This record gives sequence, structure tokens and C-alpha cells, in this order.
Amino acid sequence: MALKTGGNRLYTSYKVTTDDSVTNTMVVDVTGGSSTLYGFEIVAGGALLYFRLFDSSAPVAGTTVPKMAFIVPASSTLSVNIPEGISFTNGISYNATGGDCDPATNTTVANADLFLYST
Repeated sequence: MALKTGGNRLYTSYKVTTDDSVTNTMVVDVTGGSSTLYGFEIVAGGALLYFRLFDSSAPVAGTTVPKMAFIVPASSTLSVNIPEGISFTNGISYNATGGDCDPATNTTVANADLFLYST
């Protein structure tokens, strides 16, 4: 996984986290604690994927309830802009699965690209 934090994208003052290999493996607390999410872009490969965001510093796939969940069609980009932001008190964690919306099945997805904008 090539997870990177920092930098500026589109001339914003947000912290930008990029991950060029989002899979069913849980990525835990990328913001290092409490944060506000202002948006994200996720680019799906050749298969449909289910992308989940968790307000938790230690989520467990299939057990922890996601704060937000999205379906991203194959070979497409989902861009979400949240001007007022959404608070994540415990940290922002995420994962993506494919094939089945049930996170307990943990169907592996082809690597997806993610840009996450937060404070």
C-alpha cells in the first residue's frame, strides 16, 4: 500500500491522504485521531466496489458499523464534496470490498485509488 498523508491538492488547506491501493484490508486511523472529513475521491478499477468510512481508531470489518458507505461502479470515479465537513471523533478509517455488500465476506477488490480531504 502506498499511503501518503500531507500535501495540498486543488489549492485547499485540507490535509490530503492518498492511497493508490485501497483493498478489503482495513486502513486504520489515517488522521491520527479526531478529524473533520471534507470530501474524497475514489477511483474504482474494473470491478464494482463498496467503500466504507469508519469513525473508529480500531474498526473490525464485518463487526464495526461504518459511519458512511458508498457503492462505486466499475471503472468510474466517485467524488464527494462536504463543504461543512463531517466530524469523526475517533479518527477516520476505511476499507473497500467487492462483489457483495456484506463486509463480513471481505471479497477482495482490485486496487482502487483514494484521495481523502480532512483536517
